Amino acid sequence: MEIIFGTEGWRGQIADTFTIRNARTVCQALSDDLLELGKAAQGVVIGYDTRFLSDRFARECAQVLAANGIPVYLLDSVTPTPLLSFAVRYLGAAAGLMITASHNPADWNGIKWKGPHAGPVREDDVRRMAAKVGKSAIQTISFEEARRAELIRLTNCDAPYFSQMLRFVSPALRRKRPLHVVVDAMHGAAGNYFAKALEEVGCQVTHLRSEADPTFGGVNPEPIKKNLGRLIGKVTELGADLGLATDGDGDRLGAVDSKGHFISPQLLFSLLVLHLVKERGWSGAVVKTFSTTGMIDRIAKQYRRPVAEVPIGFKYICDRMQRDEVLIGGEESGGIGIPRHMPERDGIFSALLLIEHLQMTGQSLSEAVEGLMRVAGEHAYDRIDVHVPVKRKEQLLKSLRQKPRTFAGRTVAEVQTLDGIKYCFEDGGWLLFRPSGTEPLLRVYAEAKDERDVKALLAAATQLIERGTKPARER
Repeated sequence: MEIIFGTEGWRGQIADTFTIRNARTVCQALSDDLLELGKAAQGVVIGYDTRFLSDRFARECAQVLAANGIPVYLLDSVTPTPLLSFAVRYLGAAAGLMITASHNPADWNGIKWKGPHAGPVREDDVRRMAAKVGKSAIQTISFEEARRAELIRLTNCDAPYFSQMLRFVSPALRRKRPLHVVVDAMHGAAGNYFAKALEEVGCQVTHLRSEADPTFGGVNPEPIKKNLGRLIGKVTELGADLGLATDGDGDRLGAVDSKGHFISPQLLFSLLVLHLVKERGWSGAVVKTFSTTGMIDRIAKQYRRPVAEVPIGFKYICDRMQRDEVLIGGEESGGIGIPRHMPERDGIFSALLLIEHLQMTGQSLSEAVEGLMRVAGEHAYDRIDVHVPVKRKEQLLKSLRQKPRTFAGRTVAEVQTLDGIKYCFEDGGWLLFRPSGTEPLLRVYAEAKDERDVKALLAAATQLIERGTKPARER
């Protein structure tokens, strides 16, 4: 079966492309790469999530690396991805492998590849390693033999990971009125880590879906509104202050307020930016991906912080974090990273900072969102996926690049093409068309002042795509 690498590694359906044989093949290529670079002696950290056979895949990967003489730090229990990333830097390893398919359906699994800086590896590193796949015979060794030779060492980095996070959170939180938080791990790897972190800062925690379940209870482990019905119900049933959720591997955050209203990733990212510049006074630029809310720009302008916009994908944010002084970076899908902690998405750490914001301001989550709107303006945002035949996709994109005078009754001020085609309107809203790299789809994103305007923009975009007609052009 063909092994196709994405930006951070490789994913596939279990027993189809994601097999033990293919996992061994990938790890042999990684072994060859580390040996060629002279970094093998630094070792590799391996972690795994709650998916079907993730622990088995982790062992198989460890056995291949060990057979090539590469020391392996195998984390001793189910682990969220941010802890794996932290462990790579903490242990001084050359790389990290996380067995996870993140928020994908339960019948998928994968391998995320992390670098020594505690974040995603660079794209050229992925390409270099991918070129070695299948080029040499797979070496392997029994798990017991590797343990006796101390080539595989069971390792636990929980304590230093918690210590690292808590050193950035105000100790005064423990003296505040405890917030009652319903914590939804969605049966994923964050599990009790999430609840423990919130308890450490004084929250009263109610656990929801914290036990491991490789089927995720029949719901994709992605903390978006349609998947958080149980969290919404539990928050309103208990009269909790808020509900927080992480995805399958713990690197994204979702939230609902005390009334059960879903708080979008755009709002969470904006709240954290506001908190770090206003309450904490931290310095540095704000980095956001091309599909992320314009609220970020308005907050940053008010507090005189520079903004850098990058293509879609956290790897681009991570690259900026390693080159420049960055305060925070975030993407549309809810991945947020704060480089003072590490250049990596961390849903648990993001939750701690959100709690800190609420406690420092004395606001409820709904009040914090209302305050955000006063600073950054009214906001509505949504995304849809529209099927487009492959043969017609490029032709359609070519026509969309030509600047129309108006679209859906709005004057188009500018067309941007950093990653897709974005129509920026004079009233501050925007519409982005971006092709999927793997499916016959156009992803369409819209932002405006209210939900009615967003729906109108998305409806007009859908009509345009399905008809294949062109919007009115400037003369």
